[in-house]
Amino acid sequence: MTTSTRRSALLALLASAPLAACSDAPRPAPDAASEPVPVVSTAAPAADLDAALAMGVPYAHEPSPGFLTAGQITQAQMDALAASGYTMFISLRLPTEEGAGWEEAYAAQSGLSFARIPVGGAEGLTRENAEALDHVLKAAGDGKTLLYCGSANRVGALLAMRAHWLDGATPEEAMAMGRAAGMTRLEPDVARLLGLTP
Repeated sequence: MTTSTRRSALLALLASAPLAACSDAPRPAPDAASEPVPVVSTAAPAADLDAALAMGVPYAHEPSPGFLTAGQITQAQMDALAASGYTMFISLRLPTEEGAGWEEAYAAQSGLSFARIPVGGAEGLTRENAEALDHVLKAAGDGKTLLYCGSANRVGALLAMRAHWLDGATPEEAMAMGRAAGMTRLEPDVARLLGLTP
């Protein structure tokens, strides 16, 4: 996918972003230690998102068709997503985080593609990690992809930085992209990196 095509897709997504500001639905506490609660995306309802929510995938969002963002999944959820056509799974969690670390071996034995880009928090919002994510997403091509962390917070934050650094999105467009993908607590850090705040 070319940069201009990705930018056009980003702008199309942003056209629906103002709807999110009108929602009275409470947002979950990101990376909470308690059991995650699925959250509906700010994007228009879609079959894949509905299916993911029905599977119990936590904090599910669908920034674009065939591309889900979420919190930590289980083996059963990976199987269910694979059965519905998802072939690429990307985690931004450290393998030592609770509930993580099993995915590499499990994906390999299941014939699925898996990549881990460890992002420990704000310090992991680097251009190097944005480029690594960009490389993996390009390798996935048009295949259905799930990108997840603990609560989609890190996912949204790194996608925002990728949109700005690599796709040429304005800081405001990048922030909207991040929110649509699940960014919450890292929003002040992303705003600072984007030059929106000191």
